[in-house]
Amino acid sequence: MNGVLRSMLEGVIDYAGLFPPAKLPLTDAVTEYLQTIHGPDKWIVDRFACPVGKLQDLAVELAEHPDEPFVPVAVIASMHADHKHWKSGLEHDAAEMTKFHRTAENHAEVQAYELRVPDHPHLTEYLADLRAFANIDLFVELPWGAEMADSVSVLAESDGVFAKARTGGAEGSAFPSSADLAGFIQRCVQLDLTFKLTAGLHHPLPIQDRQTGATMHGFLNVLVATALSLADDLSLRELQEVLNERDPKAFVFKRDSVAWKGHKADLEDIENARTMFFSFGSCSVREPLEGLAKIGLLDKVSR
Repeated sequence: MNGVLRSMLEGVIDYAGLFPPAKLPLTDAVTEYLQTIHGPDKWIVDRFACPVGKLQDLAVELAEHPDEPFVPVAVIASMHADHKHWKSGLEHDAAEMTKFHRTAENHAEVQAYELRVPDHPHLTEYLADLRAFANIDLFVELPWGAEMADSVSVLAESDGVFAKARTGGAEGSAFPSSADLAGFIQRCVQLDLTFKLTAGLHHPLPIQDRQTGATMHGFLNVLVATALSLADDLSLRELQEVLNERDPKAFVFKRDSVAWKGHKADLEDIENARTMFFSFGSCSVREPLEGLAKIGLLDKVSR
C-alpha cells in the first residue's frame, strides 16, 4: 500500500448521490452509501450530503436500517437567494436540523452545515449570523469573482468557519478556470484556512466535460497542488500548471512522498494538506475510483 496515496485520499469524498448529475431517489442514495461503507471502498468516503429539504425523509429512511452504523451528515443549506431572505433561510434550516436531531438521534448526526452566501459585500454580517451554528463544521461557499481573495481573508479571520468553492455544474460558466482555482487554493494555504470543493471533481485528472464543453478539474491535481503549495510555496503560475497537468506519470508517488517537476511533498506535507483540503462532494464513488484505476493508482491504495 502506498502510504502517501492512502493519506491523500482517505475519507476525501462526501457522498452526494442526492445531487446532480446522479440525483438518486433518497432510498437508492442511502442504500448506495450504506453499501459503500460496508464494502472495500469505505476508506475513501466520509459524510452523507443531504439537502436540508430532505432531512426529515432521511430520518425516516435511516430508521429502516436500525442496525447500520451511525451516519455522519453534511447538510446542504436552502438556497439563500439574496441578502433580504438570508436570515429567514437560516431560521428555516436551523429548525429543520433541530427536528432531524430529535428524530434521527440514534441513527445520524449533523456534523456540517454548508451554505452559499448570496454576495460578498455582506459577508461580515452573514458570518455574524452563523455564530449560532458554532457546534458543527461550517463551510461557507463563496461566489467566484474579483472579491474572492478578500472574502477568503475574511473567512480566515473568523473562528470555526471554513471555505467552500464550486468547481462545476450544469453550465460551462460554473467551472472556474485553473487560474481562479489556483488563486483560491493559494489563498487558503497562505491563511491556513480549511476548505472543501464541490461539483465537477469526478475524475483524478482534468478532462473535457462533454455536456458543457468546460474542463473538469482533477481531484488528484487539487490534492497534489495543495500539498506542494504547503511544502514548496509554489507560485500562482506553478499551482496553475499542477492543476492543468493531464499526464499521470508527471506525478511521481513514492512510499513517503509525491513529486512533480522537481517539487516534492513528504508524508507530513500530505497529512497537513488533507487537514487543509477537507473533502470534495461527489454524487458518485464509483466514478472517481474507476478514474484512479484507469491511471494505475487504485491498486496502490486499496491493497
